[in-house]
Amino acid sequence: MDLRLKPIVLVVEDEALIRMLAVSAFLDEGFEVLEVKHAAQARDVHGRATQVHLLFTDVSAPGEMNGIELAEELKARAPALQVIITSARPLLRAVDHLPATFVIKPYDAESVCKTGRALLAA
Repeated sequence: MDLRLKPIVLVVEDEALIRMLAVSAFLDEGFEVLEVKHAAQARDVHGRATQVHLLFTDVSAPGEMNGIELAEELKARAPALQVIITSARPLLRAVDHLPATFVIKPYDAESVCKTGRALLAA
């Protein structure tokens, strides 16, 4: 991806304060941010967006689909999509097959944004 363009990140987080902090950090790092509360909204936004470069999602999400299932579905639709998954618990072996970066909560939002930039530059 040409990093001179504004990368688009889709932030999926049901906890409003955590979502707000993540969105603010990504905006400060020069990302265009799309934000939603749960996976169903993320699927809809991803389907309508021109191109999402980075998915930043919590493992736990209310609704029919969790963050891992969301990442699997969106990666199938857009293989170039980079993924960062967060969790308050160490992640399960069940996600070893998914090319994603995992971050344990609480995380440093600035570090997460830099990780996102590095993923997009690779």
